[in-house]
Amino acid sequence: MESADVVIAGGGIMGCALAYQLAKRNVDVLLLERETLGSQSTGKCAGGVRQQFSMEANVRLQRMSVKLLEGFEEETGQPADFRQIGYLFVLTLPQQVEDFRHNMEMWHRVGLTEARWVDAAEASRMVPVLNVDDVLGCTFCPTDGIASPADVTSGYAAAARRHGARLKEGVEVIGIDISSGRVQGVRTSEGEVATRLVLNCAGAWSPSIGRMAGLEIPVLPYRRHIAVTGPFPAVPRTSPMTVDFRTSLYFHPEGDGVLIGMSDREEPPGFASDVNWDFLAKMFQEAARRAPALAGAGIKTAWAGLYESTPDHQAILGAVPELEGFWCAAGFSGHGFMQAPAAALLLSQVLLDRSSEIDIAPFAFERFAKGSLVKEKNVI
Repeated sequence: MESADVVIAGGGIMGCALAYQLAKRNVDVLLLERETLGSQSTGKCAGGVRQQFSMEANVRLQRMSVKLLEGFEEETGQPADFRQIGYLFVLTLPQQVEDFRHNMEMWHRVGLTEARWVDAAEASRMVPVLNVDDVLGCTFCPTDGIASPADVTSGYAAAARRHGARLKEGVEVIGIDISSGRVQGVRTSEGEVATRLVLNCAGAWSPSIGRMAGLEIPVLPYRRHIAVTGPFPAVPRTSPMTVDFRTSLYFHPEGDGVLIGMSDREEPPGFASDVNWDFLAKMFQEAARRAPALAGAGIKTAWAGLYESTPDHQAILGAVPELEGFWCAAGFSGHGFMQAPAAALLLSQVLLDRSSEIDIAPFAFERFAKGSLVKEKNVI
């Protein structure tokens, strides 16, 4: 029978980053992905990387992720295509301005000193297509930006393999064996594997991995749409990722076109990932209101992927106390790609050193039972 120190269920960015961090420290890692690496939420995300969150733990985590992405090529030998074009949050309601003023104080306190206020006039200069008639203020952080989900995932996967990790595609986890209150192994579509540690990195599908172990993982899947326009020189490649915070509409340069996304807040959870063209029409209507020039942009391609959302829009990181040997790195609520580099490093430290350089206790599974949820408000 095959065996491994650790079995990782799920080969998106989180699973691949964890495989790398653990294998680098001589852990015998087996990662199982039922489709292909990065084929689900990772491969369908917008590639955004930001540090402007409302909860301090997320800001600290993200500052570490940005540093790791800045040094990614040096560390893994492959580029991340990390372009620090900045994130511009466009605020149109007085309450948002008040909330983001509190955020700004916290950001500066934890070291994100480059984040700053931008008024409507400066926002208009930064993003000339922007309609700023109703804009009360904006926040801008120049070290935020976008990276390539495919490049970062494949970079971690290749580096993990170089360190001896086994990453298997087309292999599904179908059961988890438990004895005496702890994990003993996993059953897969290709046979059994003996292991005393399972890391659930299955994203929107993490509840089904949890149920195999008799656990309820509070994650729900929500469809999110993205469209990319044809060539659109009015939004040059240096334009920041721009977020209309009230509607959740965002856009950033993508190749010679523009990538546009928005949350459908009316849609219930579910695993549908086909494109809802009616919603896309609504999204483009909203885009034309915020950036009128986008009304003339044709759609070159569109797709949908899944957010893996928890009740407080925070990730679940670490051991699940009810079952020894079962750990989670899931529930990132739309921030998995940007948070994975730091989350993987910190989880590997907790696992191997019993402590980590940034405290990940706010992301502990126990918070749901305790009812001590602190919502991340800056979710788009």
